[in-house]
Amino acid sequence: MLLVISAACNSEKKHEGKADYLSNKKEISKNIQTDSIQLINKCENDVFVSELRENINLDSNGYILTIKFKDGLKKVTHRLNLPPGKGQINYCLEDYTVVGASCGGPCYSQVFIFTKEKRPNEQFDYCQRITSHPNLIAHIEDEKFEELIIHNFDTGKELKIDIPDNNYWCWGQMDTLFMVKNDLVVKYTSKDKKLKQKTISLQKILK
Repeated sequence: MLLVISAACNSEKKHEGKADYLSNKKEISKNIQTDSIQLINKCENDVFVSELRENINLDSNGYILTIKFKDGLKKVTHRLNLPPGKGQINYCLEDYTVVGASCGGPCYSQVFIFTKEKRPNEQFDYCQRITSHPNLIAHIEDEKFEELIIHNFDTGKELKIDIPDNNYWCWGQMDTLFMVKNDLVVKYTSKDKKLKQKTISLQKILK
């Protein structure tokens, strides 16, 4: 499974930076001490550099994400509420930086912090990327692994796809997700460990 996901990640290689919500900059600087902050990791692309730090003295709201734009015109700081000691930048594209953290057991949650426009962060569990389409992601809600949800960041619309024979132990991760025109091709492992394929039109959520 991991090899497939990694291959999907490489599809945005040209615009993607490789990684090695709730307060403004003034509040952050006032409430934390410099010696308690640790740099977790950073991610750089053609447009900006994202750096994630953690205040190890805080049990909540302890992560600080700083995005510095390379044109020197803007610097943005976000406070993120993630489990202590578990957060890191997963990747960064021109449209957003993604910070993820374990949320217990096999659960992994990701926060999308947008950079091209001022909009609220969005958070999803069990996320999976769709090859060559950074505006689309797949995710799972309430650990309903037989129901895959496709989210469009551009329109805010979602489409639920029923996959009743999906293998529970894959934790909602499909083998492959890619687009052919307006159709999403989903390849997944079934409960009887066979490779299955579905093709679903995403026309309803693309506009």
